[in-house]
Amino acid sequence: MLGHRSTNSASGLMVPDGEHSPGLGIAWPSKTWATASTTDLPFLKSKKRSQRTVSLRVFICSLICLFVVALSLGLGLGLGIPRYRYKTVYAAGPLNHSAHYGVPEDLDFVPIERLINKTELELRTGFIVSEKGKGEPRVRDYVFNVSQALAAPDGFAKPAVLVNGQSPGPLIEVNVGDTIRVRVNNLMANASTSIHWHGINQIGTPWMDGVASISQCGIPPGRSFTYEFRVVDQRGTFWWHAHSSVQYSDGAYGAIVIHDADEMVPKTDDEKLVFVSDVYHTYGSVILDSYLEPTSRWDPSESGVEPLADNILLNGQNTYNCSITSSTFPPPANQPACTGGQLYTTRVRRGHSVRLRLINASSFFSYWFSVDNHTLSIVELDGVEVEPISARGVYLNLGQRVSVILTADQTPGSYYIRASIPKTCFLPYSTYTSTGLEAAEYGVKGILTYTEHDNDEEGVDGNRGGPGKVPEPIGIAGNTSNPYGVENNGLRGDVWEGCDDMPFDMPVPMRKQPAVNVSEANTHYIEYAFRQAQEVNRIFVNKTSYLPLANNATLWKAVEQQFTADRDNSYNSWDFGLNQQVLLVPDADQGAQVVINSKDAMEHPWHLHTTWNLANPMRRDTVTVPPETHVVLRFAADNPGLWALHCHVAWHVEGGMLLSLAERPADLAALVRAMDPRVRRLSQSFCGAGDDDDDETAPAGRS
Repeated sequence: MLGHRSTNSASGLMVPDGEHSPGLGIAWPSKTWATASTTDLPFLKSKKRSQRTVSLRVFICSLICLFVVALSLGLGLGLGIPRYRYKTVYAAGPLNHSAHYGVPEDLDFVPIERLINKTELELRTGFIVSEKGKGEPRVRDYVFNVSQALAAPDGFAKPAVLVNGQSPGPLIEVNVGDTIRVRVNNLMANASTSIHWHGINQIGTPWMDGVASISQCGIPPGRSFTYEFRVVDQRGTFWWHAHSSVQYSDGAYGAIVIHDADEMVPKTDDEKLVFVSDVYHTYGSVILDSYLEPTSRWDPSESGVEPLADNILLNGQNTYNCSITSSTFPPPANQPACTGGQLYTTRVRRGHSVRLRLINASSFFSYWFSVDNHTLSIVELDGVEVEPISARGVYLNLGQRVSVILTADQTPGSYYIRASIPKTCFLPYSTYTSTGLEAAEYGVKGILTYTEHDNDEEGVDGNRGGPGKVPEPIGIAGNTSNPYGVENNGLRGDVWEGCDDMPFDMPVPMRKQPAVNVSEANTHYIEYAFRQAQEVNRIFVNKTSYLPLANNATLWKAVEQQFTADRDNSYNSWDFGLNQQVLLVPDADQGAQVVINSKDAMEHPWHLHTTWNLANPMRRDTVTVPPETHVVLRFAADNPGLWALHCHVAWHVEGGMLLSLAERPADLAALVRAMDPRVRRLSQSFCGAGDDDDDETAPAGRS
């Protein structure tokens, strides 16, 4: 998860001549480095200073001062005083975060009772699941107002990106075959946004995938865009999240539940959503800016060190020790008072079974999920029903979803719900520790309470000192560490802990799918590693470290490309620019194969914005690639589009760990030509951030 920072150097980031690199803050010269003189290079260019005369008195005084300093140092060394390697530290003036990062100073504060929509998380919405053959598919309309506000999910107030004033954001609930239509209003002051529908196959609508700079340009401030797509032959647990910068790290995410009366999972008496996420007490863009610099606020001596979260959340909430100061990025001193937060609590009727739809919405961490004294039955992985697997817990990497069934068959009382970080998977590779995570013991707890009646609300208030007292939890923690991939965890020591998904042959999908025949043209190999590029550390996939296109989206450029042999090159950049890598999948009615080879010491969760497929093995949209090994992915080339393939660690995406697949580009161009011209015109207008006659501006005010 944490990136291994190699000492091997690279010649530099692949940036087109004359283009500006926002990630590095360097204006690249129009000449190639091979032919440019040293005075042409921006970091070697010097300015002539005007000559000044110095008086004899000043000159003599300066010599005396230098002599005294040298004598002092000499005496210190001669007396045996130990030597230290001093680092030059430049004191910067106070930074106005509001002006620099576009965060308004007068943000409204959203209290926890408004921030958390318990009705949706408990799935008590009254949604009617359509029976097979009855009822026509419907269009499900939603409105998302994306805004900035202050929120305190763990009692510590921070700037957040909220949707409809809540985090987790609004639940999208549909039946298979329905059409989802979401109008997104960007009410933020100075940031564009986009929403990605994680795990949803965009059949015939690749421009609705919601990845900024890939399938669209971000929705500018004050503007609106309507996403519309049909759910085709998918069911289960999915989620949506902002896909612009690191906005979902600040709270912009929510669930998608696709119901199907014929879903092949055991029936239960109840079901609930359970998000596991991490939280940073400083605004995400502030942390990102520091991460992309040669050194960071949390490590002033090394580049590319990922920021560690301050806390872990269950369903957007947790408690926090207010006396602790963040070791990642201490917030300003004028913060609102810390309240200490509250635990996530829920209830289940004794003897009943409940389906827990687990979603890892973190920016950085994976977790082992368990409930004290209870065995879980795993029945769904990433929207795919599987033959039930009995286990004491389940591993959740970033972006992954798992449905487990819990039966309340233990002694009546309360039990801890746990999401634990596999410490040996990242602590040995980090250069510092998080004070907040240390205090939280690298995990989060919630409380599951047995009740005798469905309407029994007693003992489910998690507020400290609140009126409803939760009974003291009973039971014993079971296995709270991941047993999968122990052999790949090189620095685990004596701890029996792995960092991988369960073995590929362990889950068996209930809906069998045939194997696909892979053509040579649809076969690709990629490898990734961390490399030093001048003063910064970046992730390179093959020869490229990704940077988003300026004022354009890869999809729009793809339809203008000529994917012919004379335009190909060793960077797979075509005419997109050398900071882009686009793998061509041209053959229809064939399978595609991508080998992902890790040259890194840590595992990484890779997410493909389309589907995996083999001879009925596990099919997932997010898969863990273990350290120093590889994973082979296959999928049917049956969905023309421009699809992102990337590590789901938010910081790694921003550090360059992304590439694209151009699936059947000729058919993609035909799709784009046939799309609604108003939608295309509006979406492309965002690239220039200009007005469009078909656009409806976002409503004024905050949600």
